[in-house]
Amino acid sequence: SINVYNWGDYIADGSGGLMDVVKELERLTGAKVNYSNSESNENMYSKLVGGGVSYDVITPSDYMIERLIEEKLLLPLDYNNIPNFKYISDNCKNCYYDPDNIYTVGFNTGRTALIYNTKLVKETPDSWAVLWDEQHRDKVLMFNNSRDAFAIAQALLGQDLDTTSEQDWVDAAELLAKQKDAVNPVYVMDEGFNLMESGEYAVATYYAGDYELMVENNEDLAFCFPKEGVNEFWDAFCIPTCCQNKKGAEAF
Repeated sequence: SINVYNWGDYIADGSGGLMDVVKELERLTGAKVNYSNSESNENMYSKLVGGGVSYDVITPSDYMIERLIEEKLLLPLDYNNIPNFKYISDNCKNCYYDPDNIYTVGFNTGRTALIYNTKLVKETPDSWAVLWDEQHRDKVLMFNNSRDAFAIAQALLGQDLDTTSEQDWVDAAELLAKQKDAVNPVYVMDEGFNLMESGEYAVATYYAGDYELMVENNEDLAFCFPKEGVNEFWDAFCIPTCCQNKKGAEAF
């Protein structure tokens, strides 16, 4: 068996005429894939350091990969078992978090975006500040992960996203606290996808690539890259030290 812990909507499941990747892997290898979805990088990290889990494949984001490598929680990969690595896009290889591709196979990259419902937001927003607008109280979906949430506050404050100033982080935290008081946001990750499609919420933070899928089910949705700037991310397949089936993980 291969235990996979991945983000939602990241692998084709047979819908829309696409291949069911997991079932095809099972057919080719005879392995049984136990597939579950990750809620956040922080939740994934807590499970790994807490013990009691035996994931063979995980898909953390760049900043979390750095931390897992530093804490020796990832296994080096045997690329003899990963021949399809040659097909990975160059912009997902030799990334800053793993410059020699020792621990990762890049899987996805993209940018954060502001997604809004044109029926509930009459203006055309161009700033993250709309997430603090009290007219949208109880209608705001906000990132439930520290990196992307803080990046938005930092962008509004004109900070370097990698600042090492303690006061900068305090200021960003205070701005996020003000947002909670002003609009009572719902903190979400993958569940924000369906909530925005439902038409119940005015504005959301999410990822630009996912907007293309959202708008297929709700034509009232639009998006923008706010003028203050956005966070770019990379996600990659890794094998944690709790792995029980390394060859199976590399086959996946």
